[in-house]
This record gives sequence, C-alpha cells and structure tokens, in this order.
Amino acid sequence: MKPILTFFKDSRTLTFIVCLLVAIFLWTPMKLSRNFLREISVPVTITNPPANKVIVQQADNYLRLYVEANGFSLLKSYTQNPTLTLDFADLHPVGENRYSLNKNSRDKLSNTYLSNIKIRSVLSDTLSLLLAPQITKKIPVVVRLNVEYPKEYQLTQLLISPDSVTVSGSAQYIDTLSQVVFHYTQTKAVSNNFSQTYTLKNTNNIHYNTHKITMQAFVDKVSEQLLKVPVQVVGTPTDSQIKVFPDEVNILCTGDLTILKTLTPNDISLIADFAKAEQGVIPLQLSTHRKRIKVTFFQENTVDFLIRKK
Repeated sequence: MKPILTFFKDSRTLTFIVCLLVAIFLWTPMKLSRNFLREISVPVTITNPPANKVIVQQADNYLRLYVEANGFSLLKSYTQNPTLTLDFADLHPVGENRYSLNKNSRDKLSNTYLSNIKIRSVLSDTLSLLLAPQITKKIPVVVRLNVEYPKEYQLTQLLISPDSVTVSGSAQYIDTLSQVVFHYTQTKAVSNNFSQTYTLKNTNNIHYNTHKITMQAFVDKVSEQLLKVPVQVVGTPTDSQIKVFPDEVNILCTGDLTILKTLTPNDISLIADFAKAEQGVIPLQLSTHRKRIKVTFFQENTVDFLIRKK
C-alpha cells in the first residue's frame, strides 16, 4: 500500500497523469471526427401490412449494413441502436414467411436511417414475418375502485368514457381479451367527486381504436326514502290475463336529498317478465333513468301471480 501512495504523491506522476488526460481529451474528438467504414446491425420494424392482415410479432428482425460515417455517428448508432422503419410495400417474398428488400426500398434506406450515416451496401436483408388475419371486436372498459367513503356518503354515479373500445389484432391475442380493466385507489375516505384519465397504448400485437379513457365518479351525502312503485307485467301470452300480488312494491331510494325530493314512481321501472316465471312467482327487475340515485328492493323482489285465459 505504501509504494502505491508514494507513487501518487510523486509530482512527476501527477504531471504524467494530467498530460495523459489532456492528450486523450484532445485526441478523442480528432479521432471520432474522421470517417470510418463499418458493418452495423440495425433493428427493423415493419408497418402497413396488407389490408385485413396483421404482423404477428416473433423474433426481432435486423438488417446488416455496410456504412460510412464519422466516429460520432457510429458511436451514436452503437449506443442508441435506433430502429429502422420499413413499409411492407417495400418488401417482396422470398419464401414461406420470409421477405427481403426490393430495389426501391434499398434506395430509401439512406433517407430513412440516421442522417449522418451513409449506407454503402446491404449485407443481409432477409426478414421473417408471419401474417395472420386481422380480428376486430368490441370489449367493455371497467374501472375498479378501491375507495372508502365517510358515513352518510356514497358513490352515486360512475361515468366511463368511452365505456367500450374496439381492439384489433391476430386471433391468438384478441380471443383472450374480454375487457379492459383500470384501477383507482385512494388511501383516505373520499367525500368529493373525483376523476382520472387513463392511457391505452398499442402493442406490437394489439391495437386500440382510442387511446384515452376518462373516469368520473360522483360522491354525494345521501339520504333515503321509501317509494311505492307499481309493478308492470310484460310478456303476457296473447290469450291470457295475469294478475300479480302485490301489484305495488316498496323501493328504497338512496341519493342526494335535493334529487330525492323530485323523485316519483314514474322515474322507476319495476318489471315482472312472465317469460322468467318459475314455480308460481315472477322475479322483479328494478332500474331507474335518474342519475346519481340508487334504487334497491326494500323487502319483496318477486311477486306471485294468477293467470286466466281470456
């Protein structure tokens, strides 16, 4: 250890190191400013496949190019390894799932790759591409909330726009998609409205028709009231009459007090569909067109019925 410390304490050593660093500092830019001929390997992305077809991503494709450039440009290509984008129309088939550059595309390379690199020749241009039929389907957007609310507050409406998206890609990826799911979490109890914007990003295998999803959640200090709502019977056979018991049901309505004050039985739909009758009872279907109001059954959620031929 002492010899090493003695070596670095020597003024001649420090002078040598400083001179060496200055020489490297001056020599490196001079060296890198010169032009070199080098072989480089460039990653390739293919765009614009034929109509109703998609490119199924497999192993990465590369072109081997013989290029001329100064040292700075070559260093940039090595460190950043930028991707070269080619149009499918610039390729021609050379075998099963194999393509190469046509003459016109070779001429385009110098214009589409790094501006300071001159492509002298293409050493290897065979690419592997698997084309598959494009599948398109519409799937719902779901936002799952992990939120707590103070006493007397609750979520009264959740708006998602758009509430569905169209996805396209090959069957092996699209068939497994049933919905797009986002999550929203708050660690503190929430008593005010909140919102969030989400981004959908395309991948090599899945493309979305939109890339922005907005979620709006409305939180209200709620009250409750009971409302007696008449039962509407649907699906009655043409040669019959149906009588249900009871013909009115108490519905528990929850929401902002100012909204509840304006609520009437006409705002609530209470349906008994005879087609769903089982063992002498018909299940009830409950809904409302009013926003920021929740309606639930207070007691009965089925009705008995009698049927009589006309």
